[in-house]
Amino acid sequence: MSQERIVTPDILLEFLEAAFHQILYFRKLYPHSIFTKKKLYGIGIYVSEHPELNEYITNVLNCLKELLKDDESSVKSVQMTFFNKLKTPIEKFVFDIMDLITSNKERDPYYIKTEEALRTICLKLSTVESYLKPLPKDSTFKITFLTFESSHIGLSENPNYTNFPWIVEDEPIDLKNKELLPIKTVKTECLSMQMYAMEDKISKLETEASTSKSEEKK
Repeated sequence: MSQERIVTPDILLEFLEAAFHQILYFRKLYPHSIFTKKKLYGIGIYVSEHPELNEYITNVLNCLKELLKDDESSVKSVQMTFFNKLKTPIEKFVFDIMDLITSNKERDPYYIKTEEALRTICLKLSTVESYLKPLPKDSTFKITFLTFESSHIGLSENPNYTNFPWIVEDEPIDLKNKELLPIKTVKTECLSMQMYAMEDKISKLETEASTSKSEEKK
């Protein structure tokens, strides 16, 4: 595989890493004290310094890189889902990857248009807390891929990932009462991607009510 053919996936992976950290920071799943500010795309972004959290994100990105290395079309969607303490999905950030193009480098040799679009997404992620209800206490998250069965088999048999196994979901993780929040659609010479968030406000409210009752009994 030529160097040019791996540039676009690397741009995507760099962006996803930044987006994951930005989402976790602005959704306040972890204390802000574990984050530091770094510069990317000409703007400041927040990056976790927590070893275990960073190891999980790195493993996810390494697996994704392995999938894209052989076939750029193997991953249709990357999803970051948040769950309440009852393990009910309540919020989701979706990155629908429509196309990774590696043949049009001459039209945007420095990927300026792509980086501008990705910078816009990072800036928009700083505003999502104005539109989404806060996550309930004790929420958790996980990252999933929508891919082909053959891709999962290849990944599960890869000796490099025996300590970080991927499990096939019996049913797609879906929210019961979802409301859509469009974030950004990217269409450039090397990347076509749609990003949006969904939340289940009803389940969030139910979790808050359950927590309040539990605290009253103490």
